[in-house]
Parts: sequence; structure tokens; C-alpha cells
Amino acid sequence: MGRVATLVEDEQGLTWGKAFLLGPGAESALTYLDKRESKLGGYCTTVVTFQPRDSKEEAFPVLLYMALPSNHLYMGSAPLPQVATEIAEAVGQCGYNAEYLLRLVNFMKEQLPEVWDEHLYHLDHLVRARLKEMNLAVDDIMGIEKPIAVAGFSDDNGPDDLGVHRVDRRSPSSSPPDYVSRVPSRKLRCLDI
Repeated sequence: MGRVATLVEDEQGLTWGKAFLLGPGAESALTYLDKRESKLGGYCTTVVTFQPRDSKEEAFPVLLYMALPSNHLYMGSAPLPQVATEIAEAVGQCGYNAEYLLRLVNFMKEQLPEVWDEHLYHLDHLVRARLKEMNLAVDDIMGIEKPIAVAGFSDDNGPDDLGVHRVDRRSPSSSPPDYVSRVPSRKLRCLDI
């Protein structure tokens, strides 16, 4: 079982995030989210006030999904090294539990570089260390293909400082990888397929 990121109410706390505006025909998206997050995931919904980053913009209400202690999947608090191990070792239908944490950290670093979240970044450090112990590459967990280094071949950019040229794993003449055949025949909640 993996851990989920959830909000814990704190009167002095501040949560950063991203709000999405659902356009016309959003009923199907809300129905899907309700099924995935509430019925299957056990999250409850609440409406909170979202304050845009630009203080000139008005605050507006948003729908928020939260895991509460009453949720049968809620694991509660634990020492951070234990939480990191649980996250690093958990894999489910939707992939690695660590991917969610890593993407959250990437969001914070890219969108809010001026914000320091001690808990999040310490957890990220511990999870990455555990993944390394397990010989799991972060790029593999994130589904990122890196170019491979090949000496003696040139590319448009020429060699790097070490005389190594970067070559994409897939040349334009090669066919794209077949990901569809890797999708299990059972229904995947995270993809709604």
C-alpha cells in the first residue's frame, strides 16, 4: 500500500497549488473525478477559498479532495524515514507511488521556486536515497527517456565538453515505441481506460 499526499488542517498553514477551471460539458469530468477520488479513493470533498498568486486577482471557491483519518486507506503520520520507505517501495495499478511525490516536488521547484517546504523537500531527499538503494532510477520512475552518449557521432550541437555527442535513442527512421501493448487488459483508474 502506498501513501497519498493530503492536506491536514492547520489554521496557520498555507498550501500552494494549482486551480483548474472546468469548461462547458465538465459534468463528465466531475463524474469521473468523483468516482476516482471519492468512491474508489475514499477522499471527501470540500470547498475552500483559492487565492491567486497575483494579489490583484480576486479569490474564488474551488473543490478540494482530501483524505481524512476516517478513510480506510489513510495511513496517518509516521516518522519521515518510514514514510519515505513506504513511498519508495509502493507500486500499484497507476505506477510508482514515488512518481506522485517527485512530480509534486518538480511542480514546487518550477512554479514556486521562492517557496521552501522543509517537510516536502526532506521527504524527497529520503525517497530519492531509498530509490538509489533499490537501484531504481528516478527517470525510469518518471517515464523519462534520456538521450544516450555516443562517442564519434556528431549531432547538430557538436560534442560536449568531454567530446561526447548526444544521440537520441530513437532515430527519425525508427518506429516509435509501442506503449499500447504494455497497458494491461484490466481497466486502469488513473487513465479511465
